[in-house]
Amino acid sequence: MYQWIVLLHVFLAFLFILVHGVYAAAMLKFRGESDPERSATFFNIVPELTLGRWLIALMGITGFLAAFLSTWWKQGWVWTSFAVFLIVSYIMNRYGAGYYTLMADTTRRLLEARASNTDVDAAQTEFDRARYASHPTIVSVVGIVGLAVILWLMRFKPF
Repeated sequence: MYQWIVLLHVFLAFLFILVHGVYAAAMLKFRGESDPERSATFFNIVPELTLGRWLIALMGITGFLAAFLSTWWKQGWVWTSFAVFLIVSYIMNRYGAGYYTLMADTTRRLLEARASNTDVDAAQTEFDRARYASHPTIVSVVGIVGLAVILWLMRFKPF
């Protein structure tokens, strides 16, 4: 049973990374898109957050189940992996979700300003500043490093 739970855990992790890749691609694409109407279409391609949340919950449940079906739960690498996961999740939520909110708000304001022909320059400046915010870089680096650390811990079980 343990092997099946681990297989399911790894499979769910791959699915989560696949779904997350769509978010990352859209986030990185915002930088190169100066047209707010086209930027607004990026929100149409990202999956619902509910899917990612279900995958992450199921991945966590299977991970803990695998740890407790074996003796891994007594070792530090399991709890370190969990701590790294929580830290990465916090940063992803703060900067990743924050960036989507920032882009949605500034895109909407620029489109409204253009429609009403008021404060277009200020809205354009705000939109451009949001596009070049450091959020995508932060979440990319943290996500890649966090994943590498978790994979290292799971593979080598150093403590």
